[in-house]
Amino acid sequence: MPLTGKPPPVSPAHPPHCIAALRTPLLTAARFRHVGDHADAHVQPIPQAHAHSVIFQMQDFASHKLWKDRKLIHAGGHSSATMALTDLTSAYACQHLSDYDNVRLQIRNDVLEELGGELYAGKVPGLRQQQGAEDETMRLLVQALLPSLMRREPGDGMFIEHLTLAMVAHLLRRYGQAGMRGADGRAAGKLGGPLLAKAAEYVEAHLAQNITLADIAKHCGMSRATFARAFKAAMGMTPFEWVRERRLEHAMGLLRRSDLSLADISAECGFSDQSHFARIFTRNVGLAPRAWRAEQRK
Repeated sequence: MPLTGKPPPVSPAHPPHCIAALRTPLLTAARFRHVGDHADAHVQPIPQAHAHSVIFQMQDFASHKLWKDRKLIHAGGHSSATMALTDLTSAYACQHLSDYDNVRLQIRNDVLEELGGELYAGKVPGLRQQQGAEDETMRLLVQALLPSLMRREPGDGMFIEHLTLAMVAHLLRRYGQAGMRGADGRAAGKLGGPLLAKAAEYVEAHLAQNITLADIAKHCGMSRATFARAFKAAMGMTPFEWVRERRLEHAMGLLRRSDLSLADISAECGFSDQSHFARIFTRNVGLAPRAWRAEQRK
């Protein structure tokens, strides 16, 4: 069918149904789900912003309409596990005509410039707009984000930083219009013994606090992206995984040697609360903290 005509009058009624959301300095994410009658669905304006939007479909989305600058540009559906990439500096409006379940990411253009500049040499290119694109890498990254999105823990910050870096790198590699300097961008650089020791020193001194990737990188005199890549090359794990190991090792030492309560140990090791500590400990060690302490003292 021809994509012509202006949208019906925009109405503030019938807002999308947000079931989870998170906001970080680098990324805004939310999950929207709606099941029910769409016969009277209103046209919804999409707020303009100096940002790019990624919408990933968690199930088949049978029917919707999308306008850009009051011109109909899409009428139809999207399959599950497909994504749309749009530049929100333009004026968009949408009309949902069927059930939907999707994850919506928003990355500010200044963040794309900052992280892209760390990852690649030269000016960061614009991104080609997409509708209904199949993208296995983004599917895996969105799936990795879902637990943090649905139940945000304070300790998730560094993990979300890593995911955002990976998303930006992938979007620029796959959808960048021009100006990329090869698929691998800048060299990762070296992270030798002195810098690893400096990173460890910072983490040990701030273990009880919310440590970010940017904090460690700054302490080592490196950009966030360069540090993350160099650290992974040197250690075979991400800084997030390494910090989690340091927290768990410190917790195990306290469980073994002290009579501190689990709540006190969780606070000293940088977990958000005792419940968060117990979940992470059990998942990685195989026993709950109390049971592990009892085993060590037999």
